[in-house]
Amino acid sequence: MTVSDEERADRYLRRNPDASVAELAGALGIAPDKARGFLEGNPTADAEGPDEAREPRGKTAEEPDEAPDETPEPSNEANEEPPTPSDHYDRLGELYATLGEIDGWHCPGNRDYFGWYRTRQGPGAWDGEGRAWALGKEFAGIRQELERVAYATVNYAPAKWYIDGWRAFDYGENGKEWDGDETPLPNYGDLRAYAPFADIDLTDDVKQKRPEGDIPQETIERALSLYLEAFGELAGGMEHVYALDSVGGAYAFVAPTATAPIAEAFDRRDRAIIFEDMTDRVNGWLEGVKDDVNAAVPDAAGTFEPDLLNNKNRLYKAPMSLHKSLDGVVTPVDPENPSYDYTPIEAVDADAIADAEAWADEFTSDHTDAVSAVVANLWPDYYADADGWRDAVSARIDDLTEEREANRERNQQTLSVDDLPDDIEETDDIEVVNAAIEAIDCRDVARDVADEWDTAPGRDPPRFDPPWRDSNSGTSCFADSEKYVDLSEGQKGGGPLTLVARATGIITNSSDRLRGNDYWKAVNELRKLGYEIPYFTGSSGTHPDALQLFDDAEDTDEKRRKAVRALRASKRG
Repeated sequence: MTVSDEERADRYLRRNPDASVAELAGALGIAPDKARGFLEGNPTADAEGPDEAREPRGKTAEEPDEAPDETPEPSNEANEEPPTPSDHYDRLGELYATLGEIDGWHCPGNRDYFGWYRTRQGPGAWDGEGRAWALGKEFAGIRQELERVAYATVNYAPAKWYIDGWRAFDYGENGKEWDGDETPLPNYGDLRAYAPFADIDLTDDVKQKRPEGDIPQETIERALSLYLEAFGELAGGMEHVYALDSVGGAYAFVAPTATAPIAEAFDRRDRAIIFEDMTDRVNGWLEGVKDDVNAAVPDAAGTFEPDLLNNKNRLYKAPMSLHKSLDGVVTPVDPENPSYDYTPIEAVDADAIADAEAWADEFTSDHTDAVSAVVANLWPDYYADADGWRDAVSARIDDLTEEREANRERNQQTLSVDDLPDDIEETDDIEVVNAAIEAIDCRDVARDVADEWDTAPGRDPPRFDPPWRDSNSGTSCFADSEKYVDLSEGQKGGGPLTLVARATGIITNSSDRLRGNDYWKAVNELRKLGYEIPYFTGSSGTHPDALQLFDDAEDTDEKRRKAVRALRASKRG
């Protein structure tokens, strides 16, 4: 079914009743005279009621038997030159207006991965202030400096967040330095809708062959179908599942409003707790799905797999966006009958844009009836004993709150690095050692031990190639200030001590725990990297750490000295 320009104009004017001729023409990519005609003679501008759903919901593996009733507009394939990115994005204003808003909630937009923030003159002595762009309402501003890739996020926050979310900054050596060291992006507690999501990546060598079609298409389509079926099970039905061909892979979603009832039922504090936990649960669930798909389609392993890097502000290339390096565009895929056909920019015509607009319209529609299935599948241990999804979520929040309170009390009982004397070299208090270790930034340790650091520039937290295995993607290990995570080892990791132990072979998996002498060996490895950690003497002054028995003996004489120290310690003990 082809959506006419009149229908597209009608839909745009319902949302933007004060639009000018130029705004309507730019949003729809039509001639000004045609736009003027719609403005002057639009018979349904004040009509109410939802638009009818369109079928199919993306590219399908089979072509329709009958030709469409209307003759499609000629594509740009006949032109001597393909459209420029600027020309291409001039036609997409209505698409992003639809995608960017759900009932007054807005999703952040981004240009070219680094362009997160709308900025203006700062208050007082600050250089400026900024906040995340709102994709739909502010695409014209994003558009001004957009070079290739338009991004959306998987979350939606209320308009009030965008009104109040401005944060001051100064320019430093590494760019903007934000007031309070916190970037002005929505936090988990701010969200009103949050889509369970998977970015299923192609390896770089396969990705680069897409324009020529020299890819294992049957394998990819079979694996993609299984991923989408799993999302259907998660949501309780395929009608809640959406998919995009991302050019470099594929995206799978449960519609964002599937989680809106959770946001409505709980306050900001509880939303922050449960949506952060939901992120971890989706990543864990997705890892199991990946294993199942790879077992069913072995050739997909290492070629077409999800990256397991979901977070509250996870970006994805918006429908009709260009890829960053290939001249292909992101297009809808039918979840129930997926095909995987490359769409070059010159093939984009009015029908393709209308299909993307219809996809966005359905994606942002009401899917709140999926909430029970989502909760049942992500928290089965709670749902089984609960009286409905609210009771299950409430029980999970209570458990997480209790766990966090216990952690807070433990932290209050430990020393901080500020409590340590500057010149301390030995201590009989184990908490002094722990405080020194906890003060170490795990990113610094990762940078010290990595085969290659910052392997995906711009990603936060930073990615690195670990020294204990090969990494084809360069994205499966990451570190923030407190911990590292290795996605290939079951999303496991730990703090600086675990990281250095894994890097030096003291432990053989990121899920292993440090016990006994291995703990002190890891402490000593941190010292070798230059981190100042006092030696632990124990109550009698004879602990092996203080005697430096965990240092590697470099020669025979040093081995003898260690043996003597050990003997003396045993006699003192």
